[in-house]
Amino acid sequence: MVSQAMSFFSLLYFSSFLLVMSCNDWFLIWMGLEINMISFIALIFNYSMFNVESCMKYFFVQSLGSALLMVMFYLSLNYLSYVMIFILSYKIGAGPFFFWFPSVCSGISWSSCFLLMTFQKILPLLIISLMVNVLLWILSAVSMIIGAFGSMNQKSLKRLLAYSSIHHIGWMYLVNFYDSCSWMMYLIVYMMMLFSVVILLSSFEIMSLEVLKGVSNKWLFVMSMLSMGGLPPFLGFFLKWWVFLNLMMMSKIILVLMIMMSVLMFYVYLRIVFSLLVKLTMEKSWSKFMISKINFNGVMLIIMGMMFGPFMILI
Repeated sequence: MVSQAMSFFSLLYFSSFLLVMSCNDWFLIWMGLEINMISFIALIFNYSMFNVESCMKYFFVQSLGSALLMVMFYLSLNYLSYVMIFILSYKIGAGPFFFWFPSVCSGISWSSCFLLMTFQKILPLLIISLMVNVLLWILSAVSMIIGAFGSMNQKSLKRLLAYSSIHHIGWMYLVNFYDSCSWMMYLIVYMMMLFSVVILLSSFEIMSLEVLKGVSNKWLFVMSMLSMGGLPPFLGFFLKWWVFLNLMMMSKIILVLMIMMSVLMFYVYLRIVFSLLVKLTMEKSWSKFMISKINFNGVMLIIMGMMFGPFMILI
């Protein structure tokens, strides 16, 4: 019975994407967003106290956003696109509407976190990409700043990755000024990098940095963190370099802010990596570490960056 219900809500979940992507009527788009929200909550729900709390928070946040969207659709205001960008940014937890996002992530499973940080952004970003205006500059800057500073001194890995996701929303907003579909490529690459982190943390049921330090095999996590931080030759470096090259003719202030916040995020990742590597060298010799099984996956991350990175820059 449970498996049948999960299959039904999974089908409903992916059907909501098709509904929104194939419709040009605002009411049907709103209905697709509602179906997406309900099916997502059904898929991630369990009876643990923290999960129920997170699901309730997510439901109230999304319900408020959906109610505001419905009102805006029928008011037909001259500044409708600006208001809709605000509301949709609120629904995905972009700055400055980020307050609910880290707390919801901290109470759900790793697989649910991955869905919330990736797939749940697709439909709002798709709608936002059709209404690109100067407001996205402001929201992207705020998202990058909040994501970078919010991730500092975080001991919970879920909250850390939640703030990292907010930071990446800022980059996805910016790339819309180059091409309205470029955010899709950015999101796909971000999903690949995040998946390599989440699959490891989920396998070992790691929730905090203290627990992570006790895991014997940390190589894949180290490599994934360096990739998300944007260290060459990892995929994360080519991703941000691709965005930077395409926005070279834009505002120099935004470009400087992009660099500064990226450096700050890299510092956050590097501090974690450094603490892990120091403990690792104390526990085992470097030669044994280099031939570990997870090391092969780390090398694959480098190869992916070297293969796909130059291709992204040429696009």
